[in-house]
Amino acid sequence: MPVYYNDGLDDPVQYDRQASFVGGQISNFRENLLSESQAESLKDLDAAKNGVLKTRHGFHRFADLLGSTSSSTNTQGLAYFDTDAKESLVAFVNSNIYAIDSGGTVATIGTGSANSTTARVDFCQVSDKLFYASHSGNNKIGQVSWSGSAWVVKEAGGTSPVNSKFLTNNGYRIFAYQPSDDQIYVSNILPNVTSTGSTDIFNTATNLPFKVGLGDPVTGMASWVGFNLVVFCKNRCYVVDTNPVVAGSGATTTTTANFKIRSISQSVGCLSHGSIAQVGEDLFFLSRSGVRSIRRTMEENMIASDVGVISYPVQDVIDQINWAQAQVATATFWNSRYILSVPTGSSLVNDTTLVYNTNTNAWMGVWSGTVTVDGTTGLPTSTINPVDYAVTQFTGGKPFLVSLDKIGNPLQFKDYVEDINLVDTDFQDKPVTTFIDTGWEATTRAFTFGDQMTSKDVEFAEFEFDRSNATLDIGVILDGSETTNLADELLTGTGVFRLGTPPTVSHPTIPFTLGSPLLKRFRYSMTQYPEFRELQFNFKQSAQAGSDSKYLALRSIHAGGFLNSVGVES
Repeated sequence: MPVYYNDGLDDPVQYDRQASFVGGQISNFRENLLSESQAESLKDLDAAKNGVLKTRHGFHRFADLLGSTSSSTNTQGLAYFDTDAKESLVAFVNSNIYAIDSGGTVATIGTGSANSTTARVDFCQVSDKLFYASHSGNNKIGQVSWSGSAWVVKEAGGTSPVNSKFLTNNGYRIFAYQPSDDQIYVSNILPNVTSTGSTDIFNTATNLPFKVGLGDPVTGMASWVGFNLVVFCKNRCYVVDTNPVVAGSGATTTTTANFKIRSISQSVGCLSHGSIAQVGEDLFFLSRSGVRSIRRTMEENMIASDVGVISYPVQDVIDQINWAQAQVATATFWNSRYILSVPTGSSLVNDTTLVYNTNTNAWMGVWSGTVTVDGTTGLPTSTINPVDYAVTQFTGGKPFLVSLDKIGNPLQFKDYVEDINLVDTDFQDKPVTTFIDTGWEATTRAFTFGDQMTSKDVEFAEFEFDRSNATLDIGVILDGSETTNLADELLTGTGVFRLGTPPTVSHPTIPFTLGSPLLKRFRYSMTQYPEFRELQFNFKQSAQAGSDSKYLALRSIHAGGFLNSVGVES
C-alpha cells in the first residue's frame, strides 16, 4: 500500500483575511461559503460606511414618562405629532395620553376613556390632528390636537367604525378596519372631531365601507405611492387605488364602489401592522416566510420564485420568532436601516431586533442588549424591548429615533451624536437610570486560505482596530469545534484620556474620548493549534472588564499559515 508524506515545509505561506464587515450577518449559510465582508453572527454591533465593525449606539431613557422609576406593562403606542405650532412625542400607556417635548418634559394631556387600557394603539396624523384607536374593546377613534395654548383630546361617537384598527392616512383621509364586519371604513377628507361623541368623521352615506380579502382577516394597512393603499391580510395582500377624483364626482366625496382593488399575492400575507415600514418607494413587512418587500413580492407571480423574501441570510433568526405573538412585532425605517423588533422563543414581548442596512443590502445581525433574568417570572428579559417606534423632527435639533419599551420608557437612540462628541456611555443602554453594557459579540466567517478541503497549520493572526476602546476576549474555533481562548481581556484602547478613576473633584474624568489617529494592531502566534480545515474567530466583550469596556471598532483580521499538501511516496 502507498505511504503518504507531508511536504508542508516547502509550501509557501497562504493568507486569508476579513477585510470589512459591510456584508453583515449571513447565519443561514455555511460559514465557509461567506465572502470577506460577511460574518456568521453579529450581536449588538453595526458596520460603519468604511466597513469597520462597531458597537451599536445605546438606547437612553429620554423622559421619565410615568413620574418615577416605576414601570408599566401596559405600554400601548408612540407617535410623533408635528405641526407648525407644536412638536411633541405622544405616548399611550394604561390608556393615559402623554405629551413629551424636545427636552423630555412630560405632560399628561388626556385619557382614551373609550379605548382599552392594555391593547396596542395605532396612530395616524392628518394635517394638524393626530388620530388614535386601540385594538380591542368597543373603542372609538380619538383625536389629539393643539389649540395654540393647550392640548385638546376628543373621542368620536357613532356606531361605525367600532373597534377600529390599523388607522392609515391616505390622501388626507383615515382608512380604518373594523373586524366585526370585516370592512374598511373611509373618512371624509381632512376629518375633524368637532366635539366628543360627534359622528362627523365617517359619512357612510357618501363613503361606503368596502371589503378585501374574501374572508381572510385584514392584518395591516399602509399608504403607498400616489393614492394607493396596500391592504394586508393574514394570507393575502392587495393594492387599492383610492384616487377620489377617479372614484367620485369631486374632491370632497368618494364612491368606494369605484375603488380599483388588485391582488398582489394570494399566498403572502402580513403578521403585524406594526412591522410595516415605508422604505423609499417600497414597503417592508413581516410575513410567515420572513421579512418581505412589497415590490419584490409583486414580481413573484411573474417568475415563480420567492424573490420577495429579503431575510433568507438570517432565516435561522426568523425561525426563532414566537409566531403565536408575531402580531406585537414593530418596525421603523431610520438612517437607511429597516429596524424590526420581534418576540422570539417563548417571549411575549419584542426581545430581538433585526437590522437591515438598505445601503449595503445586508443584515447587521441582532440587537438584544444584555440579557437578564426577571426575578419574579424567572424569564429572560433584555434591555431592548420596543413596543413602538417614532422618528422625531424637533426644530433646532437633529432628528433622532425613539422607541417606547415594554415598561413605559421612551428610549432615545444615540446614533445622532456627532463622532467628536461621543462618550463611552453613548455605546451603553440606559433603560432607566443605570448604564448597561450591550454585551456585544461576533463570530467571523470561516477562514479557508483559499482551499476548503486541504488541512492547514496556522502561523499567526493579526487584528486591526480603528480608534477602539474595548476590552475583549478573542476565541478560536477550528472546524466548528468548541471555542478556545486566544486572548483574554485584550485592551484595544487608543488614547482614552482620564484624570481620575473614579472621578473626583481634584481628579475629574474628562467627558470625552481622545482617539488616536493611528490604527492599533495586535499580532498573535498560533503555532500551538492543531491542523484544521476551517478557522473562525469569536470576539466578545470581556466579562471581567466591567465598566472599562465600552466601544469596539474592529477594522480587519489577517491570518497566515501553510496548506498541508499530501503526496504519495514512490
